[in-house]
Amino acid sequence: MKSLINNFTDNLVSSNNSTNVSKIYETDYLSLQIASSDSDIKAQADQEAIFKNLSLIDFSSCEQHLKDINVINQNDSIKFSKIDWNSDTKTNSLLNANSTNLDAVSYSLYTLSGVKIDMNLCKDTTTNIQMHLDTFNNTLNISNYNPYDINDSYYSDKCAPMLINDTSATLNDKRTSFPDLNYTCSQGCAYQSINASSGYLSCNCNSSLASVQIAPEYGKVILNILNSTNIFILECYHTFLLYVIYLFYNLIFIFLAGLPLQ
Repeated sequence: MKSLINNFTDNLVSSNNSTNVSKIYETDYLSLQIASSDSDIKAQADQEAIFKNLSLIDFSSCEQHLKDINVINQNDSIKFSKIDWNSDTKTNSLLNANSTNLDAVSYSLYTLSGVKIDMNLCKDTTTNIQMHLDTFNNTLNISNYNPYDINDSYYSDKCAPMLINDTSATLNDKRTSFPDLNYTCSQGCAYQSINASSGYLSCNCNSSLASVQIAPEYGKVILNILNSTNIFILECYHTFLLYVIYLFYNLIFIFLAGLPLQ
């Protein structure tokens, strides 16, 4: 079935000369989106995808490489097709030992005339793929921080509050709280982050894997080891300043309280 869908998609793209629209075709088993890399059309396509909790792809690195090697003209945009596959239709996704039942995504790029591009030409580039985590539940709601993102300053800022309780905690405490088994990316992709607000998992994938169904998986996301000095000794300068200001105002109050009334 996947082969038939891909052939149908290729024919649909090649027969459609319009590049100024974004279209989504939906069935019970998949969602097919066709658009172009023109900035306005791509922005519209991304908004439509977000509204429907579909995947997002950023293939700009591959597109620029194709221009650099003269596969397409420098001023040209390119067409793309993107298929969000229902979890029941995952056939050759890069599953690991802890696969999920979440949807997968694959995509193809085309010239403006509808000729399909060999993605092996982009094997030295990466495509950013964002996939919506339908089962994601944001239970760690911390203002201005994203505890689901290992790159967030929550794990490097000693002054960030510990989980829900605004208690004092070492960076080691916070990093230990990050679960060993978390959402990660299929083999061949590098985990980037999880957006706690939107529930999207971001992965950088080798562009040559475009036709392979990429899906969110469970796996170990390892936190980089911090220098122990940063973990245990570094103090919160702004907390210290607040303490000094608090002490200063108390001393002034005590001084004024001791003055005789005129």
